[in-house]
Amino acid sequence: MKKIKYYILLIVISGCYSLNSVEDIDKYVSYVNNRKDTIQKSKEFETPNSDRKTFGITKISELHNQHSDIVRVIVNIDLKELSATYKFYYEYDNLVYSEIVESSPDKNTSEKIKKIDDVYYFKDGESIKSISNIEKSTDENRALILSKFYFIENF
Repeated sequence: MKKIKYYILLIVISGCYSLNSVEDIDKYVSYVNNRKDTIQKSKEFETPNSDRKTFGITKISELHNQHSDIVRVIVNIDLKELSATYKFYYEYDNLVYSEIVESSPDKNTSEKIKKIDDVYYFKDGESIKSISNIEKSTDENRALILSKFYFIENF
């Protein structure tokens, strides 16, 4: 009986825990990145460039915990007119952290230049902090939309 009460208390406590601050989220992101008990699933496919004649590559990598919940999605897109890396971290299917980095070709050189380099922290679907490493070029709504677009269950 004592053992059952312990498990019930453990379930209640773990269900109530939430990431309440930027510091909590940073610790969670580090924890997810360093976990050894996860399963990674990846998919790669061709993506048409804007000319619709040539193709680039999109790679999606999902990290699942031992309960098969998605805890991280990383999307790498390499097109002629856009290179992008999107990182999304989830806790109980809720977005808690997002990084959006996008580059496009410089018209004078063949190099790609970062146009967007933003980080977002979320709690209960609302942004609690945003960091733009370049002038603010996107917003938290776009991060939420992208995270839902790339959140592919049963990969």
